Parts: sequence; structure tokens; C-alpha cells
Amino acid sequence: MSGRLPVALDAMGGPGAEILIRGAIAACDEGLGPVTLVGRRAVLEAERDRLIQSGVGRTAKDALTAALPLLDAEQIIGAAEHPGRAAKTKPNSSMHVALGAVQRGDACAMISAGNTGALLAAALLTLRRIPRCDRPAVIGTLPTEGDPVVLLDVGANLDCRAAHLMQFALMGAAYAEHELGRQRPRVALLCGGAEMSWATETHREAHRLLVGADLNYVGPLDAREMFKGEVDVVVTDGFSGRITARIAEASAKALMGKIRHTISGDVLGHLGAWLLRKTLGRVREAVDEAQSGAAPLLGIDGVAVAIHGQPTARAVTRAIAMARRHHDGGLVGALRAALTGSPGDGQILTTAELPITRTTGSYTTNIDIEGGEGQG
Repeated sequence: MSGRLPVALDAMGGPGAEILIRGAIAACDEGLGPVTLVGRRAVLEAERDRLIQSGVGRTAKDALTAALPLLDAEQIIGAAEHPGRAAKTKPNSSMHVALGAVQRGDACAMISAGNTGALLAAALLTLRRIPRCDRPAVIGTLPTEGDPVVLLDVGANLDCRAAHLMQFALMGAAYAEHELGRQRPRVALLCGGAEMSWATETHREAHRLLVGADLNYVGPLDAREMFKGEVDVVVTDGFSGRITARIAEASAKALMGKIRHTISGDVLGHLGAWLLRKTLGRVREAVDEAQSGAAPLLGIDGVAVAIHGQPTARAVTRAIAMARRHHDGGLVGALRAALTGSPGDGQILTTAELPITRTTGSYTTNIDIEGGEGQG
């Protein structure tokens, strides 16, 4: 761990300092440190020292203390706060200070389990966007019958222009290739059916752009087909994406509960559960990871990872591993190259050139950094 840039961990958000620090300790045990704990120094120092002295972690106590330095931040952004307003009025929050460490080059990446909307708004104010990215996106990785599928956006942008969906597709494909090892990942546009007759005007315009792009675009996708494992990236606006992800997670949890209830009803069920315990364990792990996993904010000029759901210490450790992997593997550079490369056939990508296709109303984002009424 000597000489390596730390990962900055917002240790005040989400499940609380104890779980977050336990995850950081486990990460150090696995050689993923150092991890800078960002937040109220007195609180974090007391909790870190208590856990280390109680024997949590395999690393020697003095070495573990050195691998978990502290960075003071007095303000905290709560889960229920308005994302944009909190990002603007709390510049000394643990989120901002962790992001600032990345901006200054004092950390290779940052992680937060707090208010995702506020994290994205603070990242926009601190790290800014990569070139030609009009709207950064939050991604979700969901289990399917085959390999996991990448879904974006899952909540950052409630309403999108066609150009935004095009950018999501380019970034999602770059992420699937970089993180999941998919060669020429298959990209689909989430619609009400497999035909464009079930698409909105915005989706029709996005379909036209995607057809002309240098992507392995397979066309519109019926939501029922998303979990068959036949596509790698599914693109939609943040409103539809968030609902889709929440329903998928709740359905998977309900199904696992139904299985447990059914097999516990008789002796044969218990026997079958014992015989299938390893298989069921892998399924449960995939579901748990989808519900309390981590994902980078795509389009931000730096590595920022959001942990969602109700994360465990293990989820925090996985997020730290992900952050290091993205930094060391050059994810931001891959996204930048995907957006600045030629989209093919002279198609346009910027929202300045491509207006919103709906005829009335205005688009919104739930990370409105101007302090509007959108909620995170």
C-alpha cells in the first residue's frame, strides 16, 4: 500500500461510520488500501480506533491505523435533503471534501453511500464533466438469465433529449467493454415493445441516432426481454430506468423470499435446499449485489462511485475494489474516447444542435443544481 494514492471514502453517509469503516478495514486486509476516511474527525477517529483495537481486521494495528488516514469535513448531507440545494449550500460536506481530494490529486477515486443525487450534483460542481457529456448518468447492473445487463440512466435525469440517450449508449457500451469484458457489447433502447410504434418521439429520434452510430445497436427492446441475457446495455431516461431497476430489485427479493418459504414447508424441501445450497447461494449473492452494489457516475471527469441500497461492509469493500479498478484501468479515459470519437455518418451528439423532440413542457433532472424542486 506504500506510495499508492488512497481512495477517499465519504464515511458519514448511508449506513453510518461503523459499517463503512469495517468495509474499509476489510479492503486494507485485501491489499486495496490506503483508504482516507472523510468526515467529522472526532467521530471517525474514535470509531476507527475502537474497531482496530477490538481486533477487526487481520493487518497489524499500527499498519492499519496508518492505512486509514482521516480527512476532516464538518458538514453532512442527509439522505432526504434536496440534492442540488445541499450540494450548493454545504461546500464542506464529506462528499465535497472527498471529491476535492480527487480533484487535487490527493486521492485516485472517491466513494459515497449517501444521497446519490447530491453526490452527482456535487461531482458536477467539483470534478465537472468530461468533454461532450451533457448529462452524466448513474448506472445499474442487474442480474439476468445470462450475464448481467447494464442499465442507464437509473435516476440522474428524469427527462432526456435524444442526444442524451445517445451519449448514455456510448458511455454504457464503453463501460460494458471496460468493466465487464464484453467485446462489441449489444446495445438496446428500452421501449414499450419491440417495435418503434411503442416509442416516444424522443426515443424515435434516439433510435435514428443509434442506428447511425458506431455501436452494436440491436434496436428497441421490450422490457420483458431485458432479463434474458441477450443484450449487454439497455438505455433509457432516468425516470423509466429508476422504476425499472426498483421493480427488478423488489421482484428478485420477493422471488427469493418465496423460494425460502416454499422449501421450508416440508422435509423434501429442506433436503432439496441442502442439495442446492451452493447454487442458491450464488443466486442470493447476485441478488444482494444488485440491491446493495456500487456503480460509477459515468460522465464525471474523475472516478466517483455511488453505493446504493442498504450496503453491508462487504459491499463497501467491493466498491473500493471497483474504484481502484476503474482508476488503474483508465475508465474515465475510455468514456472520454467513446464520446469524442466519430459517431458515424456525421450524426450530431450535442444538445445545442439537437432540440428536445417533445412539443410541450420542459425537461427536468433530479440533480438540479440550481435549487429547483426536483427531488433525488
